[in-house]
Amino acid sequence: MIKPDQITKCIEVARRYGVKKLVLFGSAAEDPENARDIDLICEGVEGSDFFRMGAEMENETLTQIDIVPVPPLTHFAQYNLARGKVLHET
Repeated sequence: MIKPDQITKCIEVARRYGVKKLVLFGSAAEDPENARDIDLICEGVEGSDFFRMGAEMENETLTQIDIVPVPPLTHFAQYNLARGKVLHET
C-alpha cells in the first residue's frame, strides 16, 4: 500500500534536487491500495544526483522507488509520460 504522504515526500525530495518534471505511473498511480513500490519518471536531474535523489526518496518513504530518467526519451518513458500523473513541473 502506498500512502499519500509517501508521494508527498517524493515530491519534496525531487524539488530539493531541482527536478523539472516528476510523473507518477504504474500501480501507485492506478491502484495505490495494492501497490508495493513507487514508479516515477524524472526530468532534469542527471548523473550521480539522480541516484542520490532516488536513494533519499527510498530512505524517506521506506519503500522501493523505481525512477526512469528523461533524457533519454525512450518509448517506455513516452508511453508513461502520456498516461501518468504529473506530480511536479516547472
